[in-house]
Amino acid sequence: MPPVEARPCVDLAFARDATGRSYLGRQYVGYPVHVGRALHVDGSAPDLCVVYLQSVSGGLFEHERLAGRIEVGQGARAHVATPASTIVHAMQGGSATQRMQLVAQPGALVEYMPAPLILFPGSHMASDVEVTLADGAVVVVADSFLPHDPDGGQRSFSRLESAMTVRDANGQLLARERMCIDGENWLSGNAGANAGLRMHGSLWLLGGSADAELLEVLRALPEVDGALAGASHLPNAAGIVFRALAVDAVRLERIMHAAWAAARSHHTGSAPALRRR
Repeated sequence: MPPVEARPCVDLAFARDATGRSYLGRQYVGYPVHVGRALHVDGSAPDLCVVYLQSVSGGLFEHERLAGRIEVGQGARAHVATPASTIVHAMQGGSATQRMQLVAQPGALVEYMPAPLILFPGSHMASDVEVTLADGAVVVVADSFLPHDPDGGQRSFSRLESAMTVRDANGQLLARERMCIDGENWLSGNAGANAGLRMHGSLWLLGGSADAELLEVLRALPEVDGALAGASHLPNAAGIVFRALAVDAVRLERIMHAAWAAARSHHTGSAPALRRR
């Protein structure tokens, strides 16, 4: 059978008004996504428009094919996240796919930071993010996962596929990465040097002044007991990728937040204000 085409479920466009405040100028939403009210709740960046995407279906299920698009206009600043982790439910040999396009116009700030995926036993998840990066734009993307057996056992997810593609405004490829993890090998500790740390996070810091100063700040973050982290430059001056492994979700969240705060401070001069999801 031919592959099932992904179904658009969210399309958001942010813009900047005459006062410099960013707002949600256009939205389309379809099942299973609910778009929350546009908020301005970050005390360190009152012009930043914050939107939460909420699943109304209880997670991702076998054979779902979802797609989304977020565009942030020139000089606008937007933070898009989820209020909680998304469960990828058990499957019977099939998979679920989620694709997201992020478009950052000149001088825009885009933070796409969904909470980690929770991979149930037998789940097979394919995640694909494509970023279009104009001059002077900054894009931050969080991509994390947590294996979990709700019965308290050691059953593993089946497979996780993750892809990140970064292009400039002319469509020129700047960076591309594909990751594929076999669940059984990951939980057994045979999937590379994960040191038994099963919670995984990636933070993509794209565009802007992806320079040696930010890289050194990320590499000098305080150590978190039960976690490992590192950072490296991407090719073609596309940005920096920060990666973390942790023994549990709390430690992973702590170190990912520290990296995000460091990046926000570097690009804007102030760290993000703490707030509940």
